[in-house]
Amino acid sequence: MAFEYLAQYITFDSVADMDKNVEDHMAVHYYDLTESERAIIYKLASHSLEHAGVCHLKASTIAAALEISTKTVYQSMKKLTELGIIEKVPSTKLNGIKGASIYRILPYVPSSVSQRETVDEASNDAVCHPQSENQPSSSFTISCTRCH
Repeated sequence: MAFEYLAQYITFDSVADMDKNVEDHMAVHYYDLTESERAIIYKLASHSLEHAGVCHLKASTIAAALEISTKTVYQSMKKLTELGIIEKVPSTKLNGIKGASIYRILPYVPSSVSQRETVDEASNDAVCHPQSENQPSSSFTISCTRCH
């Protein structure tokens, strides 16, 4: 089955470019990710070779291949999306049947990291702690700015 329609969603110029971006995401988020989440990223990448950075997979296929539950796959996909590592492409159902989802591995954007490093460096002389783990990172930045 040809997946030519995936060409419009390509996120990288080459597989090597995709691999470099996956490595960058892993380096930055390694400790934020569970073993299953890391395995899912590699699974998506391994299915994104013909159209660099994009693939069409069912959660049940990913779950079976990695020997994890489909619930774990859905939860992991949500987290990977929130971290900006992947994007689920909104798709329409064919004949009313829900099929495989299209997933895009997103380019690694270092600017958010350098901004975080700047905040960390600025707070070296004063220890600032976010009030809640559930606060967005922007509120952490604001609370740290007030510490100085």
